[in-house]
Amino acid sequence: MKLLMMLSLRNLLRQKRRNIMLGAAIALGVMILVIADSFSHGISDNMFNKVLRWAAGQVTVRFNERGKMTREIFRDKARVMAAIKGEPNVLQADEAVGMFCRAIGNGKSDNIILVGADTTKNMSKEDLKALQESFKLIEGGWKDLENTALENPVIISEEKARYLNIKRNDTVRLRFRNMFGQDQAERLTVAGIMKNDNIFMQPVTFLELSRAKEVLGYRPYESASIHLVLKDPQKNARRVADDIHSRLEPGLAVIYGSISHGGAESGATVLGYKNDDESRKKLSALLKLEGAGFDKATLKDGVILTAPLAKALGVSAGDAIALSYKRKFEKTDARLNLQVNAVCRSEAGPGGNVVLVKDEKFYDFYYPNLPESYPEGAPAFVPKPGDQWYSLLAPEWILLKRTYDTDEAVKKYRELGKTKWKGTVVDVSTMYETASDILKLEGVLKLITLSAVMVLFFIILLGVVNTLRMTIRERTREIGTIRAIGMQKEDVRNTFILETFFLTLFAAVAGTLLAFAGMWLLSRITFNMSDNPMGMLLVNSRLYFMPTFAGVAGNVLLILAIAVATAYFPARRASNLSPAKALGHFE
Repeated sequence: MKLLMMLSLRNLLRQKRRNIMLGAAIALGVMILVIADSFSHGISDNMFNKVLRWAAGQVTVRFNERGKMTREIFRDKARVMAAIKGEPNVLQADEAVGMFCRAIGNGKSDNIILVGADTTKNMSKEDLKALQESFKLIEGGWKDLENTALENPVIISEEKARYLNIKRNDTVRLRFRNMFGQDQAERLTVAGIMKNDNIFMQPVTFLELSRAKEVLGYRPYESASIHLVLKDPQKNARRVADDIHSRLEPGLAVIYGSISHGGAESGATVLGYKNDDESRKKLSALLKLEGAGFDKATLKDGVILTAPLAKALGVSAGDAIALSYKRKFEKTDARLNLQVNAVCRSEAGPGGNVVLVKDEKFYDFYYPNLPESYPEGAPAFVPKPGDQWYSLLAPEWILLKRTYDTDEAVKKYRELGKTKWKGTVVDVSTMYETASDILKLEGVLKLITLSAVMVLFFIILLGVVNTLRMTIRERTREIGTIRAIGMQKEDVRNTFILETFFLTLFAAVAGTLLAFAGMWLLSRITFNMSDNPMGMLLVNSRLYFMPTFAGVAGNVLLILAIAVATAYFPARRASNLSPAKALGHFE
């Protein structure tokens, strides 16, 4: 084999001009293929790691109270953080608090997105560099958001500041409707101005996280979405999302408190019951009510007492009862009044001292005043999974099923918009699933590029075939001579194949080097696209290429395979020439 390789390399040098021209054509094709592949890969990397990472996280745990998209709140942040804490591949977990607002500057007004920024967390050098690339500060610094001497200090984009006719230290008035539907007004102070090439990120205005939560109506223990940044997200995102999803499986929403009426008082378990059609059918069969039919009992607030509790308190249908219970995050007890619609007979009820409240009413006081866990040893009625009552009672929240691409996610959220959920909806997703169309875009760009380059290579490889045929024709007597002195047919064939292989390999290496040089030159060109959506494809106002070893090696191997396959048939024809006929050839 070593001798064949040396012969092949020597033969390449015998026809320099022809091989240089053919090699240059192959190198050009490889260069175009590598540049285009690196650019398409750069687009997806830029979108996922430099845009979506800040906008939506690599994995997102999203919450919508009552299924309302504008009511993005979860009342027990620590509960979610505990589910995330055990993941070794999570680098950081950030609260994603934001709201669309109307900003009024000096004679101008425009929409902005007020976003909470946690300036207290420690960032790695890589994260800090990525942040600085995405949000380049022109004036001020991130620590200015912590300045207590300023009223709600914010960092605003250069484009938005220019439009609102404001500059650093100016005051901006803010009008918005918070998640609870209340109209609010606030004053902001411009502490810094940033530049962002991505037109979709230009409305973002940063306010320190704790202040943003206060302005938007969140209490310290509440949060909106949670955004996660991962180690090697492409490898780990789906598994991390699946694990967190499994840990967020809800239990029943249970309140253990005190029920009083007149001078009587008793401990009781308060549970919400589902009010959908299927659950109502099952409940109406299970409950035997005194003084009212099932439909009448579930009208309005729909409060039903079990017979033992009603007897202990001296309560009948139509009476009012008072509920009090300890809250998880507040020092004072929650207190409210409920009106009893019906009493359930003891032989048909869930048992014990139980108050059943229609889920819509139940969630009204359960979420704003989350209860403490019922004390150990308390006679609380809490059905286990599999119990006939378990599926009929209100859960802590509704956990949406995992989806694995954009189409599934869109379908899921369309259904969410149509369904009148009573509880908080929880969803866990990755950026690769919710934005899988970006991966499809990368695939389409690669396919278009590959198709165009394959057409070019088809033309080039026709040249390879013609060149090889001319070479064989010119060297027919040489073939006859080496066959006559003992060279085997396979060796003759392999010699010509190796010539094509080495020519393509050298050309591919040269094309790859030219591609890297071309990418370097193209990435030096600055584009001004601050008001153009195409700016989101740029990094620091420049084209962004991300060549990968697998991508470059794959392209080179593909071209080599095509070239060798193309050379095989003319080489085999040359090896099948008989020595006598080859020696008698004259041209």
